[in-house]
Amino acid sequence: MSDADDGATEQVSQEVAPDFRALLEKLSARHDFDFREYKEASLARRIRARMSQVHVESFAAYARFLDANPDEHVALFNTILINITNFFRDPEAWNALAEDVIPRLVGEAAQSRSLRIWSAGCSSGEEPYSIAMLLAEHLGDAANNYTIKIYGTDIDEDALTTARQAVYRTEQLKDVPDRLMDRYFTREGQLYRLRRDIRRWCIFGSHNLTQAPPLSHVDLLVCRNVLIYFTSELQDRILTRFHYAIREEGFLFLGRSESLLARSRHFEPVHLKWRIFQRTPSGSRQAAAISSKAASGSRSEATDTDARLQRAFEALPAAVLVIDTSDTILSWNPAAETMFDVPIANALGRKFRDLDMSYRVEGLRARIEDVKARHAASRMEDVAITRRSGDLLHADITISPLFDGHQLIGILVYAIDATEQTRLKEQTARIAEQHATAIEELQSTNEELETTNEELQSTNEELETTNEELQSTNEELETTVEELQAANSELGMLNAQFDARSTELRRLDAYHRGLLNSMEQSIFVTDRSLLVTSWNQAAERLWGLRAEQVIGRELMLLPLADVVRMLRPALDTALKQETTAEVHDVPYTLPGGEVRKATVRVTPLRDAIGGVTGLVGFAVPADAVSGAKRR
Repeated sequence: MSDADDGATEQVSQEVAPDFRALLEKLSARHDFDFREYKEASLARRIRARMSQVHVESFAAYARFLDANPDEHVALFNTILINITNFFRDPEAWNALAEDVIPRLVGEAAQSRSLRIWSAGCSSGEEPYSIAMLLAEHLGDAANNYTIKIYGTDIDEDALTTARQAVYRTEQLKDVPDRLMDRYFTREGQLYRLRRDIRRWCIFGSHNLTQAPPLSHVDLLVCRNVLIYFTSELQDRILTRFHYAIREEGFLFLGRSESLLARSRHFEPVHLKWRIFQRTPSGSRQAAAISSKAASGSRSEATDTDARLQRAFEALPAAVLVIDTSDTILSWNPAAETMFDVPIANALGRKFRDLDMSYRVEGLRARIEDVKARHAASRMEDVAITRRSGDLLHADITISPLFDGHQLIGILVYAIDATEQTRLKEQTARIAEQHATAIEELQSTNEELETTNEELQSTNEELETTNEELQSTNEELETTVEELQAANSELGMLNAQFDARSTELRRLDAYHRGLLNSMEQSIFVTDRSLLVTSWNQAAERLWGLRAEQVIGRELMLLPLADVVRMLRPALDTALKQETTAEVHDVPYTLPGGEVRKATVRVTPLRDAIGGVTGLVGFAVPADAVSGAKRR
């Protein structure tokens, strides 16, 4: 398959794949935008669309074109990033959100009076404003009692600028119900602007889902028809970030083509048909709450409550330590003292990296730094810890970030002694080996069952593969539809421009014909090859030929008897010497048959810079010339 026609395949062809991936590496290294985990078929098709606009045929040539044109990467990004969005896109899905999710969010926020919503990949703002209108409808006058923040993020700065203005054309508002149009939009000429108090809820900013850390403590995350452009591996990573961003029991609202979450362990479906999911619970936030109380107890014992929290912290069976962002240990409970062989007095106030246990527990320091960087919890299972006595201890360690609002204030590390569990696992393994000889007689039956199971497994894998292929095809079709919509919009704009140009050309042509026909002199115009381009009504009367019989024909081939022969020297003189020439006594015949004579003047037709593009001929009857002289 050629470099120009492989857009429909899942991967680019082997011939162009190295050049294609080299181009992606260049975009990542030089322009800080990583497209390497986008679906290759869709990405290659969008890049070729831009290549065709700048008349470049290969990926390698386009990489060189990027080097020669510093601003070209901006135009390329605008071509790759498809901004297809609408108010209340898929109305039935939005109805489900309004009826089942919005009331639950408002009910859960009754105490805090605060709602945080994230619209990821918001494009020009239609989806964040759709959410804002649904909230305003549900809250009514009570909206003034709530702090509502709707974060709209995208990587397209032009689209974000449009979103901040909140001004839309009539065709962009076709899916907004009339009651919402009347209530939330004001007309400004041919455009409509969203009401100011609703706009204040929405905050727009640049954010790259594939690279930047996610927002946090979000009640509702809306990300519709964005994941379909990414590979399955990148989709999984982004879903993990979404799980971190959404609070316990918060909601995720996806597009109709994004159904992979049906098998995700991070979310459970609320409305599977409309791709509305709820975050599955995790223990990390409960641990963060415990660590927050323990840290506050270690800092202050001024009240009975603080003392009780401190005693609870000290009584925890799990080893717990809290480290601030500068690596200083703030809390260290007795269980940590026992597990890590470091007394509390020797730990508090010291840098974590200065304790020998930070090296004795392999990989712990690196994992803590990773949690600081990603703002996401991490877990280390069955970690071997060698104590100073030589005993070997096994532990399961969880590292979680601690936040004050949105700001990272420290790291919580808590470790549970898993030595007994490890011992039991080893003992179980030994028992399994001792019983291995006893089950040999059952091996034949087991082998038969295994064969049947493998056949069933193979069938199941084939069905899963078929399902994934169908899903991939569906996502590709959705992408193609959106690209066609974008192309159709561009063609509509071009048609409007062409219509305006055509109208202007028709007006100029009518003006040109009227000007020539208003002149009493017989006038004809030719190009350099003597093809007639203009022939006014006076020429029709003088020479007896209509304009439609003459225009487009060579002047020397017109049925004018000796006239064309007499004009030939003057025509050559005007063209070659670029000067005016006259021919006298050129005969012409009146309608009654009387033959009279005329004077024909031929002059060069020049363009704006003085070049000769043709000839202009003026024919004046001889009696008119002589009459003018007598006067």
